Amino acid sequence: MKKYIFSIMAAAVVLVSCDRQDSLLETEPQGNVSSTQIEDLLKEFPEKAVTVLGGAEAGNNNYLVQFNTNDRGAHDDFGYMSIRTGLDHMTNDLVMTNSHWFNSYYQYVARNVDNSRNEMVWRFNYKVVYNMNEVLKQIPGEQAVPAAKYIKGRALAMRAMAYMDLIRTYAVGDLGIPYYSEGDREISVQSRVATTEVWTNILTDLEESYQLLEGYARPSKESVDQSVVAGFLARAYMETKNYTKAASYANRARQSYPLMSEAQLKDGFQFISNPEWMWGSDINSSTTTLYASFFSHMSNINDGYAGLLGIYRAIDARLYDAIPATDIRKDWFLGAAATVDGYKLPKYANVKFYDDTFFEGDYLYMRAAEFYIIEAEALARSGNETQARAVLDLLVKTRDSAFSASNYSGAALLQEIRKQRKIELWGEGGEWWEMKRFNESLVRVYPGSNHANFGKFDIPAGDPKFHFAIPQKELNANPNVSNP
Repeated sequence: MKKYIFSIMAAAVVLVSCDRQDSLLETEPQGNVSSTQIEDLLKEFPEKAVTVLGGAEAGNNNYLVQFNTNDRGAHDDFGYMSIRTGLDHMTNDLVMTNSHWFNSYYQYVARNVDNSRNEMVWRFNYKVVYNMNEVLKQIPGEQAVPAAKYIKGRALAMRAMAYMDLIRTYAVGDLGIPYYSEGDREISVQSRVATTEVWTNILTDLEESYQLLEGYARPSKESVDQSVVAGFLARAYMETKNYTKAASYANRARQSYPLMSEAQLKDGFQFISNPEWMWGSDINSSTTTLYASFFSHMSNINDGYAGLLGIYRAIDARLYDAIPATDIRKDWFLGAAATVDGYKLPKYANVKFYDDTFFEGDYLYMRAAEFYIIEAEALARSGNETQARAVLDLLVKTRDSAFSASNYSGAALLQEIRKQRKIELWGEGGEWWEMKRFNESLVRVYPGSNHANFGKFDIPAGDPKFHFAIPQKELNANPNVSNP
């Protein structure tokens, strides 16, 4: 039985691809460990499931020619962070100065049915889904092994996260995506499930996960815990417009994570130990992927593709101009061309991201600031503007002491919250999905635009280009799906 999903290999080698086959991939686990062996292992040593979960939670950052998700050795393919970075290249706010890796996103061809980056996004997420289903199917009950509930909670969270990213990327209206649960082992192919049904399943998984992870003390920020699941729930409830629950979970998510100081805001966003970081990946000399890495592409002052080759990443001129001079986040970007640490950078180039090592900067997936913004927006949309302004002030005043939300209300308040998100989370991933949620247009052609000519075009809101097509290889393998 074939379907376009990656399977578990050996317990010591997680979330890496199997050998390519003419008819894609088997649903049966490949490699040296059978389903029965995995089940026995989990029953006797349930904590060993952490080996499988760990690869998903840490973002599957392995970059190897034979193991990367599109099998071609692409240097813009290094796991979860590469997908978040790629999609950010499809926004108004991130400028790519020269064409190189990630140009397919910037030019909006990554979404095409036959594009390898599209295939990469699809494969990565369904690989997580399949592996989490295997864990969920085989994990022993809590009565037999009390600690199993934590493993189940983490697996549910990772499956839900993968489906949330897939549905936001591939859904066209209520035409959703194939959905597989742990009970679907004998189903070889699945049709596109309605978007509303997929969201219901996502929320069900996350709510159960949140309950199961009560009291769980994770070993590191590379594992998801209840606070991270609260963050997932806040995102999901914003997407489904349940603003009361979105505000509640956003508030829970940000507790116990103090906002960064000015010094921490300017430390290069490279340390998972940063107190505001909620979830990320700890990159070290053993896990670094060198030039195929986030800092190679996004740091203009490291010896990677950006710094060495001049494939600079910059902020959109309009957004830069919208940052007040009193805001310390304006220092994340250059107001004029300048030489920084020996690198000759253009105006608007970012210096937000850099690492002080040889590509061992850590990867950030979630931090508390996002949930101040979600909580403020959800409160505003629920009619509680007084509290929305108070929450927004809590965040922005730590960045701009002159800021006050007191004069904003109605549409103006929502617009200010939206602007603060674009500034605060620039380059961290998630902005393209926000553009879609707000039904915004891509506008790169305007007087004074600093967008590169190869990416200088406009796309109206609601255009089909804001949806990825299901990849051709999935269409070939699964006759039950099609693109509109």
